[in-house]
Amino acid sequence: MLVYLKPATKIRIAAILSVILLALGVRAGLSVQGASLETAARLSPLSRVETSELEVGLVVDVTSASSEEVMACLQVLENLEVKATWFLTATFVEAAEGTVRELVSKGHEVGIKGTDEKRLDNLPQAEMLDRIKRSRQALMKTSVPTAPFFYAPGGRFSDALVSVAFQEGYQSIRPGVDLTGMKGKEADAARKMAGRISPGDILGIRVDKKGTLPAEKYLSALVGRLKEMNLSVVSLSRLFKGVK
Repeated sequence: MLVYLKPATKIRIAAILSVILLALGVRAGLSVQGASLETAARLSPLSRVETSELEVGLVVDVTSASSEEVMACLQVLENLEVKATWFLTATFVEAAEGTVRELVSKGHEVGIKGTDEKRLDNLPQAEMLDRIKRSRQALMKTSVPTAPFFYAPGGRFSDALVSVAFQEGYQSIRPGVDLTGMKGKEADAARKMAGRISPGDILGIRVDKKGTLPAEKYLSALVGRLKEMNLSVVSLSRLFKGVK
């Protein structure tokens, strides 16, 4: 992804995203034409990155799940030796601080999502900001590091929402490869899905009250196929360290 900055350092600082851009090397799909970042920047969620490493990122969207479903998904990922970036609502975090700490203790990371599963993209900007801040505050109370990434409930974004998150220091993420629809025979499903995946892609799975989507058998088959392709499944922060 290309970044057009004028001048690069000043705009990064003005965008209040220097931590991500400088520390992680993220190229945020930012295009500026004109004097004002606020009026000229065009932002969009990242769905993949250009990387020098044989890695793909994994996003876990936790929706209606309880701690039990989240811990079951964590065990699946641990068995497969993959790491992920989890997106949890403030409501979940406040009700399950121990689960959040367990995720991070296992080498995973947690990003910002919102206060609950209600959509944010059609709210006034002041309310968008309030919900993002409340989500951050909930995570801060757990004393775990907060990953600099934002995923909107339901994956619904608007230009205003992406901009508000950006100004708060969060890069919006929308997985470019949705794994939740895998079905049929595991080997066939894994082969077809792996054919769509290349280094730098961001993969998405979901955990709800019914469990993990796709099911463990599909994740296992797919991760095995990706390993045959020498691709590692990693968290977003790890993925972005290899950005060209």
